[in-house]
Amino acid sequence: MKRTAVLIDGGFFFQRVMFFGRKYFSKELLLSAEQLSQIIKKLVKLHIEDERSASRELYRIYYYDCPPPSNQVRFPIIPDGYKSAGHMDFKAHAPYRLRRDLHDQLRSSRKTALRLGELAKNGEWQLNSHSLKALLRGEKIWAELTNEDFHYKVEQKTVDTKLGMDITTLALEKLTDVIVLVAGDSDFVPAAKLARMKGIDFVLDPMWANTTGSLSEHVDGLRSFDIVRLIRDVTGQPVTTRPDWWDARIKNAAQLYENAEIAIAGDLEPDPGL
Repeated sequence: MKRTAVLIDGGFFFQRVMFFGRKYFSKELLLSAEQLSQIIKKLVKLHIEDERSASRELYRIYYYDCPPPSNQVRFPIIPDGYKSAGHMDFKAHAPYRLRRDLHDQLRSSRKTALRLGELAKNGEWQLNSHSLKALLRGEKIWAELTNEDFHYKVEQKTVDTKLGMDITTLALEKLTDVIVLVAGDSDFVPAAKLARMKGIDFVLDPMWANTTGSLSEHVDGLRSFDIVRLIRDVTGQPVTTRPDWWDARIKNAAQLYENAEIAIAGDLEPDPGL
């Protein structure tokens, strides 16, 4: 059995799941921290039992993220009928509450290491990518934008460093045979090159996001699974916009998905070594 470590860039994972939820499900879809935790475990199971690979066993899941901000900031747009924009309270902001709850879920999950970085002191408002696309396609005009079309961007610190250090440690100490990295940028290329030099089978899961040539060049394979199906099965919510690729891909993946029952039991005692 090949020992396999699964490393997840939490910010990237969170945004990709929200993207698929927003694009293929009803706007009323609300994911809970427990459901996100289940999606993580099911995604890990699929990588562990990937039919394209030799038999694997889970060494550990590493999840990298930053604690969400807890301060208040002024909104970027003054709503009609108001004299001031008002403030956002990040402690009460639903997506940030969800991130905090997910961190609590992962802390109590067996074979899971939560690696938290730090946030920069200051941030800025940025236009959401789907709102920008709507503007460029002429589906929305600037005057129609609301505060819901923006998100507050705060730079993360030390997250990439911790991820790179863990890859290096896993490789140099020969703790695993396979590393699966769930991420989408090329910041980890130096660590991936080192791991491969040490004989580690390095697999990248970009969750169907486009990857740079430098990133895909320095890994041993790319492998992504059906996130839409994972969200549907965990939440029980119907898919409202059927993906064009679903019918062709879902038939081939069905048997693998149904058999992916590796025991990563979240209700077991936390790993004392973490």
